[in-house]
Amino acid sequence: TCYRLFWDEFSAWYLESVKPPYGHPVDAETYRDTIRFLELLVRILHPFMPFITEEIWQYIGERTEGESIMTQSIPRAGKTDASSLQEFEVMKEVVTAIRKIRKEKNFPARDALVLQVLDRGSGYSSRLESIVEKLGNLDSIVKAEQKPEGAISFRVGGVEYFIPAEEHADPEEEKKNLEEELLYQRGFLGKVMAKLNNERFIRGAPEQVVKKEQKKREDAERKISLLEERLAGLKK
Repeated sequence: TCYRLFWDEFSAWYLESVKPPYGHPVDAETYRDTIRFLELLVRILHPFMPFITEEIWQYIGERTEGESIMTQSIPRAGKTDASSLQEFEVMKEVVTAIRKIRKEKNFPARDALVLQVLDRGSGYSSRLESIVEKLGNLDSIVKAEQKPEGAISFRVGGVEYFIPAEEHADPEEEKKNLEEELLYQRGFLGKVMAKLNNERFIRGAPEQVVKKEQKKREDAERKISLLEERLAGLKK
């Protein structure tokens, strides 16, 4: 948990979000907050990594003679803003999906993409759009009134996102990849359904295990539906 907190949440997401453009200095407020977060994190990590955390702690702040991280208290949890945390998790999913599409479709890293958002009353928040644009290397984020034809789509929660890819992607290659992924997802769903249709499994498995398989079924059905939609759009 501590490793993921430091490596994923702090290093991969927070630092990348606040990092200024190349050649520009970080603003004073962001710098102070970042050092404060780092100071809290090294105190959490200290019992597991005593020597390097002591060295970092001594370096990032003014310390008195003989003062040590060993005498500092472990940070305690305080109040959290659940809606902000949820918005950040959604942002992470959106950026991860954009990066995955870039990788799968071999879009040049230098090409800034346009992201279209189709929100049908699912509570889309634009508060973190600037971070999505930065981490996803987007030219802009625009609202869509309907599903654009020929665009690559993905869904996060109840919101659909589209990346117009005519100038970036090869339609035939895209069709081939979608068909392969659809074949895999149908096969995966078949294995899950074989378990759920097995009365011995349903009677003998713990409730949580059954719920996990049901969640797998729902996820696979949703992915299959989206893949079929994308294929249908390419064939028009």
